[in-house]
Formats: sequence, structure tokens, C-alpha cells
Amino acid sequence: MLVNAIWDFDGTLYDSYPGMMKALGALVTDNGGHFDLAALYRTTKETSIKQFLTTFGAQIGRSVTDLEADYHHRAAAYLQDIKPYPTALAVLRAIKSQGGNNLLLTHRDHSAWKILAKDHAADLFLGGVDADLDLPRKPAPDSIQYLLKRFQLNPAVTAMIGDRSLDVDAGINAGVKTIYFNVDGLNAAPQADFQVDHLEEIPPLFRVYKLLSTLKKVLH
Repeated sequence: MLVNAIWDFDGTLYDSYPGMMKALGALVTDNGGHFDLAALYRTTKETSIKQFLTTFGAQIGRSVTDLEADYHHRAAAYLQDIKPYPTALAVLRAIKSQGGNNLLLTHRDHSAWKILAKDHAADLFLGGVDADLDLPRKPAPDSIQYLLKRFQLNPAVTAMIGDRSLDVDAGINAGVKTIYFNVDGLNAAPQADFQVDHLEEIPPLFRVYKLLSTLKKVLH
């Protein structure tokens, strides 16, 4: 049974990768590189944008810090109007209505909360972690461990949900359950406890808890 859902933001709740790839592709091109969009997407999904920029920076003689600042400046123009996946907000509401908790874990800064507020979804979350806390990035377990301690969550009934293998690895490293959202069909996280192809497959994993809680109340 699951109670607490820790959500990744980009590529899991929000369809932001098209804009992210436009920004990253423009950066590569403007720095004399060449890219294949499908290969770039797969590379960043299987590792991370930071890892890609680290490798690319070594090739062109620019620091990853410099390239990250360049990327984020470019990405801002493409990510102003990103939308949640069609069923994302309904899934968040379903989990909350079933007695569960939604929490956010993102490498974005506080802008993630502004986007959620714009879509009237910020109040669907118990809390979360963003880049402003400056915790080690996934797959390090620190952000999840922070949430477990801050909100007194039982790791046995808590799941990390994300669209990348590193999301799953972060969950494993923190000792929580893991749900891999196979949004792009890459099947990149066989180590996950659960794999779903559609977000609406997730609430039933939490529904058991509500049924058990109701049964306990009846019995007592």
C-alpha cells in the first residue's frame, strides 16, 4: 500500500521536454556543435542535462557552470507556457482525495511552484524540495530524505515517481518505493518497483490504503 507520492516535475507532471530540447539544441548549435534530436533526447533522459553539458563543455572548452547558466537563460523563453500532461492534475487530485499526500521534488527553482499555482495545483501538494534548498541532485537520496524527515513520512508507504532512471535510483537510495513513468517508451528503469505507461495507472496503487483505513475504522 502507498500513501505518499513524491513527484518529479519536468517530464513527469509537465510536458516540458520539447522546450528543453529546443533550448539545448540551440546552445549546441551556437557553440559549433551538431546534434540529432532523438539522440539528444535519449541522452538527457538516460543521464541528465547537466551530465550532457559537462561532456559537451569538455569538448568545447567551456565550464559546466557557464553552460548551465546559458542553457537556463535560453530555456526560460521556451518554458513560459508549459502545460501539465492531460491527466496530471486529475491524478494529483485523485491521490489527495484518497487520503494520500503529494510532494514535489524538482531541480527547478521556486518557479515550479509558480507554474503549479498558475494551474491551481499548488494546494494539491503537502510540500516539496526545489533548487533553492541547494541539496545534492538526484540520484543522491538527500532530497527524499529531507522530505521524509520534514513531513514525518514512512518510507515503506512512500514512492518516488519520475520519468528517468535517476529518479528511480534516488528513490532506491533513499529506501522508498519507486514508480517509473515510461512516458517515452524507453523502458529505462527496470529496477523500479512499478512501471506505468500512463499517469492514470498511478492512483490505484494508492487506493488500497484508503480501503484499508476505512476498514480499520469500521472494525474499531
